[in-house]
Amino acid sequence: MELEQAIITGSFGVFVAIVTWLLAGLREIHTNKQERKREKIEKLESLYAKTISLLEMLIRVTEYGDDYDELKKELSNNNGLLRLLGSDEVNNKLEETSILLFQWSSLYRKGAPKKIAGDMAMITSQDPKYQKKASELYPQVNDSVVSLIELMKKHLLAVENA
Repeated sequence: MELEQAIITGSFGVFVAIVTWLLAGLREIHTNKQERKREKIEKLESLYAKTISLLEMLIRVTEYGDDYDELKKELSNNNGLLRLLGSDEVNNKLEETSILLFQWSSLYRKGAPKKIAGDMAMITSQDPKYQKKASELYPQVNDSVVSLIELMKKHLLAVENA
């Protein structure tokens, strides 16, 4: 009788140890999965924030008449990551926004006074025409950027809830 109780008690102890080990393993798996998900969300948030920042810098560089060289490298690297990590909706909207930004910036630069030397600039008779077109196009650019940001938020929310 004592032997049977000892076997039952020992078996129960082994069973409890196995169940505890399995539950701890499952908890660790769940924790690792949550951590990877959080890292993915943080990476995506950072990428989207940088994209928005770069788009705004592109607008400012255009308005100030500065050089695009460094910005082009950053935009290329950022776009590569976006193609890999962003949703199709975000990438399609970014492409549409980029086209509008290019059109706007080209018109804006054509309508801006032309630097000749030092602080001197020259205004041509064609400038107002391009300035007007750029001003008319800018609300579309702004709406497209705002729409892109909304799609980014939507994608982040979908990733969080997945």
